[in-house]
Amino acid sequence: MTQASQANMAKFSVNVPDQIGEDLQRWADEEGRPRANLAAFLVELAVRQKYPEKYPPEKLVKTTDVMVGK
Repeated sequence: MTQASQANMAKFSVNVPDQIGEDLQRWADEEGRPRANLAAFLVELAVRQKYPEKYPPEKLVKTTDVMVGK
């Protein structure tokens, strides 16, 4: 990621129960990516699903079947 694209990124932290954190780490390990990267992807996916009129459907990055809020 370039410095320019990092400048356009909101940064914050979240707290989740230990078991969720462990399962998120397991999922991230299975995909060979950092846990924070997977969490960011999942948050973005949820926001895009919440506001589809603002975020038209795009070709999604392949990951395990993700159903957020369903």
